[in-house]
Amino acid sequence: MKKILVVDDNSAFTELVEMVFGGEFEVLKAADGQEGLKLAQERKPDVILLDVMMPKVSGLEMLRQLQAEPETRSIPVVVLTASHFDPSTQGMFKEEPNVLSFLRKPCGIELMRSQIQLALERGAPPS
Repeated sequence: MKKILVVDDNSAFTELVEMVFGGEFEVLKAADGQEGLKLAQERKPDVILLDVMMPKVSGLEMLRQLQAEPETRSIPVVVLTASHFDPSTQGMFKEEPNVLSFLRKPCGIELMRSQIQLALERGAPPS
């Protein structure tokens, strides 16, 4: 079974993802970037759903740390945010080669499913 790692400090969102996708995927949950990094290194998810604004380690910091490790740099990432992506913020995330798409929360379940499928099909670009 493919694994999705959801890294978001909003527990209602991580529970929703688990409820909706738990039958299709093994859903791993982390409440912050620090916990997300640990799970990514230990469990090697097939795709990561990553919130931008989190305590301890931000989404951008987590992405950069994922890129620094050979065993996690190729994991595709879908970036999520509840706030507006201004061009400079989006530009910072676009510099990270494993970021495949951006979703604004709340987003529809089918849109999220399609982005997860796309990430699984395409994988991350070679580093």
